[in-house]
Amino acid sequence: MSHGIPLIQPSNTALNLDAAASKRSIFSAPTVDLNPTHGMIHQMEQDQNDDEYVAILHLDPSPIGKGVLASSWAKTNRTLRSTFRPTTNEIAVYVAGRKAAEEFPTKQRSTVEDNTIFLCQAAIPESRIPFIKQTFEVFLDIASKDPYKAGGHLDFKQHLQRYYKAIEEHLAHLYVESKTNDTLEIEQETILLESFSAVWQLAEAVFLTSDRKRPIAFMFSEWLATHDTTQDSELGKNLLTEPSKLTHPDFWPYIRRCLLRGMIESATFILDQTLNEEEDEKVANALEALLDVLHDIPTSEKTLPPGEPHTRHMKWQEQCKKFTKSEHVKQLGKDATGVMKVLSCNIESIIDVSERWEEAVSGTFLFVDTDCERESIGPILETCLPPYLESTDVSLLDRIKIAILQLDDVKTIRLCGEFHPWLVAHLSTVLQQYGYLDMGAVDLQDIVTQGWDSSIRDFFLIGYAQSLMSKLSLWEIVAGYLLECGHTGQTTLSEWICHVPLDSSEKAHKVLKFCEDNGLTDSLRSINRVMAVEEEKRGEYAQAIQHFTISKDLDRVAKVVDNLVLGYLERGHFELDDSLASMEKLDTTSSHVHFLRSYVEFHRNYKNGEFAVAGESLVKMLSSGTAPKKYWINLLLDALPLLENKQQVIFDSNHTFVLMQSLEEIVGSQHRSEYIRLLPQTNSGSTSTEEEKETQLDALRLSLTRNLARSFVHPPRRPDQDVVMA
Repeated sequence: MSHGIPLIQPSNTALNLDAAASKRSIFSAPTVDLNPTHGMIHQMEQDQNDDEYVAILHLDPSPIGKGVLASSWAKTNRTLRSTFRPTTNEIAVYVAGRKAAEEFPTKQRSTVEDNTIFLCQAAIPESRIPFIKQTFEVFLDIASKDPYKAGGHLDFKQHLQRYYKAIEEHLAHLYVESKTNDTLEIEQETILLESFSAVWQLAEAVFLTSDRKRPIAFMFSEWLATHDTTQDSELGKNLLTEPSKLTHPDFWPYIRRCLLRGMIESATFILDQTLNEEEDEKVANALEALLDVLHDIPTSEKTLPPGEPHTRHMKWQEQCKKFTKSEHVKQLGKDATGVMKVLSCNIESIIDVSERWEEAVSGTFLFVDTDCERESIGPILETCLPPYLESTDVSLLDRIKIAILQLDDVKTIRLCGEFHPWLVAHLSTVLQQYGYLDMGAVDLQDIVTQGWDSSIRDFFLIGYAQSLMSKLSLWEIVAGYLLECGHTGQTTLSEWICHVPLDSSEKAHKVLKFCEDNGLTDSLRSINRVMAVEEEKRGEYAQAIQHFTISKDLDRVAKVVDNLVLGYLERGHFELDDSLASMEKLDTTSSHVHFLRSYVEFHRNYKNGEFAVAGESLVKMLSSGTAPKKYWINLLLDALPLLENKQQVIFDSNHTFVLMQSLEEIVGSQHRSEYIRLLPQTNSGSTSTEEEKETQLDALRLSLTRNLARSFVHPPRRPDQDVVMA
């Protein structure tokens, strides 16, 4: 397995299905992001050799039994097929039959493996993370602007430049990185970003330019010269060093490609060098005549000769045609035929010598209809494209470029949606925000299987956000995109953010703060509940109570308090001083928490020898209803040492009556057996018998009666002043 290639990871969809970690499937073979130059979308629609396909693609854990060859597995009418969802970079891989059921004499048995769908999502290369973050900042800036206010158009131009700058900066980084770390990931990431750059700049030149008076011929030739991936940049340098340039097999094809792509300066430069070195006078005259023609080619860099544009161009075409029929052509050799066809200014001849559709379109613009306006591109495309569209080499990227030139906004967006989620999300945002394309005309029926009640822009933005969900470190960016997608985005965000791993207290604080700031009330409650459950497991009871309280899950608050109190009753003391102390700062209306605070305070006072204060707090818990009735028997038993204190009277007559009344309320209740079940166990450790429980209750009654008599003789003066017995 090659290093640096991102593996396909379980998708967010799979995670939502609560698949166990041990059951999540990933490809054992490395799979990378969508490679536009290979036309993956269209390749997937082609028939596959099932035997070969199964033999090279495996799942882990594999649905193929141990010791079973993939080839034999395929022959038993099972193979792997896949469906790709480009908007989120997800692939669904599933088991399917090779042949129709009616071709088999007996019905094939279906197994669990046959009904299993493996949902996977392409991993995001680490090298792309800075680019994702940078373009997210541009997106947020666009979303906050009103394009129809003063300065909106200038904002638009600035945003386009910022997007293009981000693409170019990332490409520059990849070029540098490839010199020292030439991995497949870097190579494919470079191809992807070069595709982004080409589409973005072409869309700007055709749809978004403010200089609409400038002929499209010059813009297209400049675009092609910048994004031409087929012309060998080193070839021109090598030809300059050749002693016999005109006889070199690559010389005239190189000149022809330069002319078709609008690289006039490159062509004239090498022809000038050739002329300077040419010793044959006739050949030199022919080269000089050719240069005279090329110097008059209308370009964006030089001023055209005086006269009406159409007239000027017609005169220049006549000059070209005159040269192609002159005696000079013979002196240049038969290999110059391709160049002569370009200079013939005949569209069929230009198509005939063009290797790619871009060359045919550019050559037609420059040599046939230089003044062509954007709205008049259609007829030229209808003539130039058919010979190339029939070829299998026309990739999805080619179709996007053609759709842009056709001014077909619907097709452009749809194809960009098939190409990559980043491209369609950001391009559709710019186009819709500034009103350059009618996004409402895009029909999603062939993309979305269910009804979609939001805008097309929101659809693509949500798709792009979903494609980033596999990278957990990008949760804030994912949330930022979803926030801009209306009700549907908010709903998606509310559900998804509850699944963001809270692997540190700092991250947990950020997620909670985000939910609070953006009004995600339900999500806030859910996340707090999840955090509380984990904190309770770790024994962080104060934090658990706090988060259960925020989530308004008072039942769980009561459960945590019960566990603490029951733990105390089991051990006989609290071992949670720090947690219990922090609990005093909690802002909660939970009666259970108030009881726990008071109960802990009672034990603290008792331990510190502040018996009168402890006794008063205990009575207050009983009389105010702070203590749940199921714990009353335990509070009364806690009062026994204070009742039997020989040195001082703790409870006055009123407090003693409260204690006696509480005891009788328990004993006389129809829930008596439930209330007294928490009475201490016997010394043997087994559950107390009914007889033993009655003995304990009698002892408590006797102690209360004795204290009542003592309180009349020696009444306590103040809770903080002990009364010493005479």
